[in-house]
Amino acid sequence: MIGSVISATLSQAEQDYAWSGTLEVTNPASFQRIQITDPIDLELGGEVFKLIVDNKTIERDGVGMPRLMVSVISPTARFTTPRATPLERVWDAPVWARDAAEEAVGETIEWDLVNWLITGGRLAVHDASPMDVVRTIAAAAGGLVESLPDGTLRVRHRFPVAVPSWATAPVNHVLTDESDNLSCRESHILRTRVNKVLVRGYLPSGSGFLSVEVDSRPDGMNHGRTTFFAGDTAHLLVHAGDDIALADPLVSAGVILPGGWQVITVTQDLVFSGTATATLEKPAIGIDAVTWLGNDLGDFTLESDNRTVSVPNAGVAIARVTYRSMARSWNLSSPTVAGLDEYPVQVHLTGTTGESLGTGEIFCQRGDGAFRGADISDPLLSTDEAKRSRGRAEIDAGESLQEVSLTCLHRPGFMPGQLVEVHDALMGQSWRGKITSVSHSAQGNKLTTSLELLRHVQPVV
Repeated sequence: MIGSVISATLSQAEQDYAWSGTLEVTNPASFQRIQITDPIDLELGGEVFKLIVDNKTIERDGVGMPRLMVSVISPTARFTTPRATPLERVWDAPVWARDAAEEAVGETIEWDLVNWLITGGRLAVHDASPMDVVRTIAAAAGGLVESLPDGTLRVRHRFPVAVPSWATAPVNHVLTDESDNLSCRESHILRTRVNKVLVRGYLPSGSGFLSVEVDSRPDGMNHGRTTFFAGDTAHLLVHAGDDIALADPLVSAGVILPGGWQVITVTQDLVFSGTATATLEKPAIGIDAVTWLGNDLGDFTLESDNRTVSVPNAGVAIARVTYRSMARSWNLSSPTVAGLDEYPVQVHLTGTTGESLGTGEIFCQRGDGAFRGADISDPLLSTDEAKRSRGRAEIDAGESLQEVSLTCLHRPGFMPGQLVEVHDALMGQSWRGKITSVSHSAQGNKLTTSLELLRHVQPVV
């Protein structure tokens, strides 16, 4: 359809969802007939790629023949903006991860990731493309989305083989300096070690929440006052999470004594930034009023942590919320210091909470667990199997990995995620690594492939 192709590039990296590239053609008549989204079968070294036309460009230098360039992409691009129709959907009933993803795109997905049952009401989308849905589901369990050469959408684990198993697992390709390798460049080593993570299947709770403030309410204990003189008593309000054990406060001058419990009414403008959840400033014991200032995302649900609120539809919106919060009052009295009537006083409060594993939390650990990564919270992770999958992805990414760039003679079948064994005498001993990016280049009869790989190296102690 497009006539003679004199050069071509085609690539896909792990963060991509499609193969994409550029073709330079020589037939003006064929170029004129090309329409955006036209299907194209591109053969590179015996491997056929199903693609569609993404755009086309004419480049003129005023001297030679114009360059006729056609940009191509995998047909999975039809699941993204602007080609796809945005989705508005809440999965109220429990749904299998794969079923929800396939429902979003309307076709079968090659699923090489744990398939787990997502709790009803946890998956909700607003103005999201079908690809956004699939990516969100995959990322929850440590997966990613890519396109196979035939245009099939595939979901797989970020590390199909765990890093410690690279040394013994079967490899997909063996490359040698005798028949394959053209160049090789070693880069820096990724040194953010992680071998232990806490994975929970819900959003961060109010655990650890602690705040203190002067009671500035006009009808409060200080009658609206926020400045006090020596000998006055200032009333403070302390808000703490349910599982916080509050130690006795310390003050830089004077005496602080506990008072009674107060029910505080708080009005807050709650911002939703393309999400279906937001966080209250203080733990709530009840929500009295919600006024949407523009977009209405639906009825509020107060989650078990008493700070997270959820709505049926994700979106960009602001809600003015009035709610009640419980606070403990503390009474601070201070004497005259150094003859001063006014001086600052510091109040120091500390609280402790145990590192207990409640419902929906598991630890994932490799080895001694000495390098703990950031806690992971995702409401889609409703089973331990899905949490373990996500935890392993984070731990594998936290191994001692070195980036390597390699260019070789083309061979079919390269895909991100595959294991490659490399033999190159000038680079030292043979090694194995995972492909993170594939890029094919054709110039006339010359066909090469460039790979980005992660190589596992022993950390320096």
